[in-house]
Amino acid sequence: MKLKYGPYSPSRLDVATCGHAFFKRYVDPNRVHEKNETLPQARGGAVHEALEQVTKRLMDNSSGVFSEHDVRNLVSEAIKRHPAAYPELAEILEMVKGYIRKPPLHLTSDAETELRLAVKMDGGTWSECGYDDPAAFARGRADILTISDDLKTALVYDHKTQPNIEEADTAQMGFYAWVISKIYPSLEEIQTILHFPRYNHYSAPHTWTKERLAQVEDILMTQVEMIENRQDWCATPHKNCQYCPFVQECPAYKDLFSTDPTTGEVSHKGQFKILGDQQRAVQLAGVINVLDNLIGSYSKELREFIKVSGGSVAIPGMIFEYRAGEEGIDWDTVNKKLKANIVDIFRHHNVDPMMFMSFNQTASKSIWMMENEQLIKDLAAVMPRKRTTKYDGYKV
Repeated sequence: MKLKYGPYSPSRLDVATCGHAFFKRYVDPNRVHEKNETLPQARGGAVHEALEQVTKRLMDNSSGVFSEHDVRNLVSEAIKRHPAAYPELAEILEMVKGYIRKPPLHLTSDAETELRLAVKMDGGTWSECGYDDPAAFARGRADILTISDDLKTALVYDHKTQPNIEEADTAQMGFYAWVISKIYPSLEEIQTILHFPRYNHYSAPHTWTKERLAQVEDILMTQVEMIENRQDWCATPHKNCQYCPFVQECPAYKDLFSTDPTTGEVSHKGQFKILGDQQRAVQLAGVINVLDNLIGSYSKELREFIKVSGGSVAIPGMIFEYRAGEEGIDWDTVNKKLKANIVDIFRHHNVDPMMFMSFNQTASKSIWMMENEQLIKDLAAVMPRKRTTKYDGYKV
């Protein structure tokens, strides 16, 4: 079976929800094959690599002892390969530590990790093939795979670094189970478990029977047929717009706005009249979804430009810049270096310091409202102050 846009994976099928995104990524002859990782992609890659190393050590060493140095080294090496994940280094450290404290319940010494699986159809029969085989029909990865000695049951664990928790009956897990069933046709059922390292949580196992996998295959083959025979590549805004690298050139945006090539001025085309028109209302809802993500993307770029340049950006009626905020107590310094001194001052004035032990901005407001004038003077003399800056866009 020769495919135009394969091999297929859960992510490729998901991208196919939007014709424009699918075209730009897999069809466009001028497409860019190399792309930088986004933060979510890099975070997932770094966590998967670190957890793979932990899993292998747990399988080899039943005691599962890891020093702080071991954990730091695992995470730093993973982030070296996925540098975009650096902003979430602290969170990734905690995910790895949590996994060490609570590893998979059914982890056996013969389990396989980070398996790259692929199948192809040859002469009407499914068979395993190389992950990069040009003839591959479908492929995916299994974070942890265990197959029973009698080759009748399999258990798959999949790590998810996303913030939302799901059950293990997702389309992605059904896809993986289907691929595994084609490689091991003797399997009578496959169980899937999702692991959420952000919360150190494991989902309940979900069982994929042969009957259920037949339904998965029916859906999969229909999806592939639709994609392979697709004639138009129109944009379809949906939930994944927030991750789409092509959102800034999305036709859903261009249909709504025009840009003057000389001045760069953006104007609204004003063609959306939705009163009594359900179809156009749905279109507009999709456009709003795209615009929400465009605003976030553009705002980040503008903020970074202004931060690096040290200046401001002005347009008629608006200025975008970093402005000095109100002066306040430098509570980081107080908590790290001066907490004991502050407590002594309270006690010297016979005031219970426990009333202000939070030592934060909220506490500072109540401190200056006390009637003990000398206490306030003594505190003001030792408390360091700082003025913060804040990015803002304001009308002029």
